[in-house]
Amino acid sequence: MKDRGHIMTRKSENFFPFRGLLTCGECKCAITAETQKGHNYYRCTKKREMCSQKYVREEILSEQITNFLQKVSLPSQDAEKVLRELDKDEQKAKEDSKIAVQNFKSELVDTEVKLDKLLSAYLDEVITSEEYAAQKQKMLDQRVELKEKIYKIEDKGVSWLEPARAWVKSLNQAENLLKSGDKSKMTTFLKQIGSNHILIDKSFSFSPKKPFQILAERRVSRRELTSSSLHFPNWRKE
Repeated sequence: MKDRGHIMTRKSENFFPFRGLLTCGECKCAITAETQKGHNYYRCTKKREMCSQKYVREEILSEQITNFLQKVSLPSQDAEKVLRELDKDEQKAKEDSKIAVQNFKSELVDTEVKLDKLLSAYLDEVITSEEYAAQKQKMLDQRVELKEKIYKIEDKGVSWLEPARAWVKSLNQAENLLKSGDKSKMTTFLKQIGSNHILIDKSFSFSPKKPFQILAERRVSRRELTSSSLHFPNWRKE
């Protein structure tokens, strides 16, 4: 008879969701993790020099991270509301841009007509060569300026809206992470929205990208969240 096959098993490895995210705020070494008495602890590897930093339990670290996520989270219903407002903003911006381009093109035509008239006046000896040169240069400068304005609108358009939409969706992602409690995905999210994630004196901190930092500091209530309160000037066309 054949021996029965045996399913090989091995002791599951401990999982540390925040390992790889943090560095020590005191000595800049990496933060590692280990399990003691059923709890995960994070600590400095202390590979470069003596470091006074002590262990911190994963529960404490997790609470600090979720506290930040709560400041930059947006429920699905509110996210959809803001995205609808952005759609309206896009339509209005396109209409405004179209009108602006038409006006600039009209001014450009007027400038070309004035240049022709100026040349005729010079050829008819109505104005001197010095007057012609000065007025011509002024009109040429106006023509260049108008063409640049037209190009800027047609080239950039409403490009600021896509970063705004992506940001609103990331706020909703923060909300979903809070609901799921997936610490590993929280780590990935924190890496995406900022840098310099450090642990010092049992406290977590990092440098969020500007939009997240502004929102976290402003603490806009969910009732006040609109497209105008969420997107920032650097996303808009000048």
